[in-house]
Amino acid sequence: MSTIESVRESYRDFDDQSYAPFVKGVALFGFLAALPYIIEIDVAGMELAATLSLKVLILTVIYAYTAQAWNIMSGYTGQFSFGHAAFFGIGAYATQKLLADLALNPWVGMLVAGVIAAGYGLIIGFLTFRFKLKGHYFALATLAFAELLRFVVVNMSELQGANGYFKPFPRDYGAEYGLLAFQFQSDLPYYYLILGFLLVVTLISWLIKNSWIGLYFFAIREDESAAASVGVPAYRYKMLGVAVSAFFTALGGAYWSMYFNTIRPDTVFALFKNVELLLPAVVGGPGTLIGPIVGSFIVTPVSEVARTTFTNVNGLDRIIYGAFLVAIVIYSPRGVVSWPSRARALWNRVRSTDSNEEVNN
Repeated sequence: MSTIESVRESYRDFDDQSYAPFVKGVALFGFLAALPYIIEIDVAGMELAATLSLKVLILTVIYAYTAQAWNIMSGYTGQFSFGHAAFFGIGAYATQKLLADLALNPWVGMLVAGVIAAGYGLIIGFLTFRFKLKGHYFALATLAFAELLRFVVVNMSELQGANGYFKPFPRDYGAEYGLLAFQFQSDLPYYYLILGFLLVVTLISWLIKNSWIGLYFFAIREDESAAASVGVPAYRYKMLGVAVSAFFTALGGAYWSMYFNTIRPDTVFALFKNVELLLPAVVGGPGTLIGPIVGSFIVTPVSEVARTTFTNVNGLDRIIYGAFLVAIVIYSPRGVVSWPSRARALWNRVRSTDSNEEVNN
């Protein structure tokens, strides 16, 4: 047995163990925890931080988090939402509204925002699932609800209209810089905070996926009619998926509002924000646990590198970024996470061809 075959066999044995997911999760999040320090390492006179800064890392983990939340609904149940900016914006606006008007601690405001977003998600679910909207009709309906909410916020003076909110200082709500205030004086604590958010939502996703709830979700995704025929209450579990996904997406919006100094409707409710929230999961692999994380670490850095590199021609960065995404979607419809299995299949075909040629010779 060759060295490569021996390594593959050892990995298969490890992968069959019940503790394998835990070990993989620890390794992944351990690497992500060390990443801010890894990018500072000087290799051959170059630092990775020159292109992958801490701010880009924070954005990457934010979108990994929101994609993981989107995946609970759309990846697991197959109800493709194109309007998650509604929940994201609710999280941002409700947190800042409660903070500015009532001096309510942002941690409490974040949870209130999550509940409001879940309620809005249930309204959307009730109006769409009752009329059995599916596929692109459901996607367009969710987009319509997101745009409706953006229009309402822009025209509400009670929500500062198009001007949005400026994040208050901690002293304005009786706090000091730190975890309790949800505000820090450097970016590193913000990175570890959103990494903690990502850990929580990934753990929730794993628990759902490996429970009877996940079994029902995937049954609905594969064939809703067949699932209903064997007693799966499809409507109820689709509503559950929407509520859980909306709740966690709103927490991501709340974090966004506490990291950046301002929020406006054209940022948190923007049409393209819907794409940014779901794109990492689609590129990484919808319905998989690791896909949204891997996808975000491909999509977000590439977007930032293109934006900062191709500045001579207006819009060139968007063209290159779009072409990159189209290539991935066309040639890898199951996401980046399918690449290792495809590589193994290709390797096996090559080896099989070589073996047949040797036999013929």
